[in-house]
Amino acid sequence: MRLKAILALFAVYAVTAAPEFLPGEWRVIVQPATSDAAEVYYQPVSPVLLRSHEGIEPFQDAQQAALRRAELHPHDLAPPYILYEPYRLVAPYVTARGRTLASPPISGVSRSDGKPVPYVIVPQVRPAENSQAELTALMEAERGPIDEPEVWGMGIRPELNRIVLQTNAFDQGLRRRIAKQYGGLVTIEWDPSGQRPQLD
Repeated sequence: MRLKAILALFAVYAVTAAPEFLPGEWRVIVQPATSDAAEVYYQPVSPVLLRSHEGIEPFQDAQQAALRRAELHPHDLAPPYILYEPYRLVAPYVTARGRTLASPPISGVSRSDGKPVPYVIVPQVRPAENSQAELTALMEAERGPIDEPEVWGMGIRPELNRIVLQTNAFDQGLRRRIAKQYGGLVTIEWDPSGQRPQLD
């Protein structure tokens, strides 16, 4: 299946601008976003499979606390995420008030090998374009972008500050429709081997 994906990537390369490789994110930008077309990227390997998760528990707990902040102030904040090597908690904001709300340290007690481990984590605050409210509203919309026939899944990707549509095929019409209707809220993850889940 991966060979099929690689051959498909070469086919796209032959008819479009050269893909942009982002090794730190393990993504290949197959077609970049433009004013009238959504970005398409390919991720040959999930970063989760390549990361060490030793000692991550305090950061996961802090991320949940930061997510609760974002849910309490959804128009000011965006979904938080963890950066790796070394671990850092990023708390994005979309308003000046949001920057203040995202900044306070997060403390608590995590568990490692069954033992309590106190922690204090200072979030890295960064500006973001799309708020928790905007991303959540689109995810919960009754008729959203997943209605596109090529799309088999979607979810919020906090580190991209976008909703990611998962598709095993795309064309320029799909890119333009997504950009026209959703603007910078949505990006497309292309996986030639992906399949729509079968419903019982």
